Amino acid sequence: MKISSLFFIYFLLINFYFVVLSNVIRNTILPGYNSEEAPRHNVTMGHRRPFFVIGHMVNSLEEVDDFIEKGANALEVDIEFANNGTVLGTFHGAPCDCFRGCFKRETIIDYLEYIRDGTSFADSRYKGKVNLLVLDLKTSKLRSSAKKKAGLTLATKLWKHLWEGVQPQYMVNVLLSIGYVKDKNVIKGVLKYFKKEETRHILDKLGFDVGMNDPLEKIGRMYKQLGINGHRWQGDGLSNCVRFLVPVARLLEAVKERDSQKGYMDKVYHWTVDLPHFIRKSIEHGVDGIITNRPDNVLLVLNSTPYSELLKVADFRDSPWTRFIEPMLRNDTDRNTEVLGGGENEERTRHPANFDPSEITAFWTE
Repeated sequence: MKISSLFFIYFLLINFYFVVLSNVIRNTILPGYNSEEAPRHNVTMGHRRPFFVIGHMVNSLEEVDDFIEKGANALEVDIEFANNGTVLGTFHGAPCDCFRGCFKRETIIDYLEYIRDGTSFADSRYKGKVNLLVLDLKTSKLRSSAKKKAGLTLATKLWKHLWEGVQPQYMVNVLLSIGYVKDKNVIKGVLKYFKKEETRHILDKLGFDVGMNDPLEKIGRMYKQLGINGHRWQGDGLSNCVRFLVPVARLLEAVKERDSQKGYMDKVYHWTVDLPHFIRKSIEHGVDGIITNRPDNVLLVLNSTPYSELLKVADFRDSPWTRFIEPMLRNDTDRNTEVLGGGENEERTRHPANFDPSEITAFWTE
């Protein structure tokens, strides 16, 4: 049987499993629930970590409204490019997350102008509600010569249709997420455009991320080569359908390096996490944000004890580029993976020695 057929069968089975499991797990965490793993810490309300509730795969205008109204303060959107590097618009395609449509799309101009008009003026419907736009740049399959053009054409659209004419205090921050270090020419193209005198101030609104599973040290070297010394996020994870197959060791290492202030990462996020049980565990690993299809579930956890004492939903006054090093409840359990639905006493599945998460990542995201 072909591997694509096996994944299709797996996709159907996991959909059914999630339907049953989500109803069970949702009842295990309600406002007022006290986590035994995460004891209270004495911190003032003024020292709560700003947390980013990042709506996942928000690729259509109606999804923008839906995710913001459900509590997302940041939006992740997939950006498609033509083979020559010209930016086209929003699109993910199959396969994608369980319970989601994979084929919604908008032109880049329509999408950016909808975000601008909805967030960036005094009378905008969502003024002050969207802190960050995360652009998942689908450039890994482009020829090397087309990647710099991809950055230039994207930067042009961002300037003309998202930021030009907007007062700085109302501008939405943008995190540019390339897939791999090999895509760094995309960032070079963006920086070349915005380092011009008339647009140089926009660099305050730009951040950077390498979203797939390249080694952290390799990503750090890339930033040094590009001369990027701040505004760096680091994510770890996989689709909600198979996320539990990927170990959390890399995520924990990113958090550790952030807190040591020796690592490059200013913020660390986990993706894609939908169920309250796993949202709670991600938070206890010390992340600054979660990419999710269920912002309502993330808010449910954030508003419960003890998380509400240590975290707050980031608003427009919270910079997404500031490293937050205040004390945080932490579950640093060094386990290979967190099995789906796993209780505290359940056996943890161990991967075979030749398990390579990048093989699954590549299949599910490109």
